[in-house]
Amino acid sequence: MKARRSKHNPEGLNLFDSHCHLTDNQFAGDLKLVVKNAFQVGVREIMVASQNIPDSKEAISLCSKFEGLFCSIGVHPHEADGFRSMDITSLKELCIEPHVKAIGEIGLDFFRNISSRSSQEMAFHAQVDVAKTMDLPMVLHIREAAGRARAILEEHEFYKGVLHCFSGDRKMVEWAAEKGLYVSFAGNLTYGEQRLTESAKTVPKDRLMVETDAPFLAPGPQRGKRNEPAFLRLTVLMLAELLGVTPREAGDLARENTRRCFDI
Repeated sequence: MKARRSKHNPEGLNLFDSHCHLTDNQFAGDLKLVVKNAFQVGVREIMVASQNIPDSKEAISLCSKFEGLFCSIGVHPHEADGFRSMDITSLKELCIEPHVKAIGEIGLDFFRNISSRSSQEMAFHAQVDVAKTMDLPMVLHIREAAGRARAILEEHEFYKGVLHCFSGDRKMVEWAAEKGLYVSFAGNLTYGEQRLTESAKTVPKDRLMVETDAPFLAPGPQRGKRNEPAFLRLTVLMLAELLGVTPREAGDLARENTRRCFDI
């Protein structure tokens, strides 16, 4: 689709929000308006990430109601204490749904430790194996657990996917680039943290992606508010500035990479 300028989309952006949570209760009252606002500002596709099996089923149902929506299915590390072997069967069965493009979000979160580390690692191992078996990309949540996450991925010898909401350092970027992983930046790219902005400039251009992680991590002027896909343009404006390109070029680059990552 050719980019079109309008009062809502003055730069003529065509964007892909590579990660958000439209099934979150914060969107229950105005979801249709949220999606409409996103498309008005140039968001053409949205990847809805899942937290657990019921949420995965809800995400699939949601995708059937709106054009341009896709989803990833999986059990978040925060939910890992409740992960059961039957969840593996459920995930494999849900993979046949046409809107399912990835397994996620999955990974390790040793910052909050809401689930035990042993449960997180067990769930991560199992879901990496599902992704490898089904040949689907992974949406990876890795927080304060880079070394252990790398070890698990290396054990499975599977690196297809994206490091979502990246907050790591240059060393992690270099490892991701070596393995062929994509790297996605959210609204925290606009917060002025030098390590993160330097990381964004280090990622190979054909591996860069953007996301909102809505309703969390609202960018720049919207910080502290409920985030939504329409705010993605603010992160793209920052990315364009860091890369020294136009906003349209940054948006097109990230969208093309996202479609390639998720085979859309």
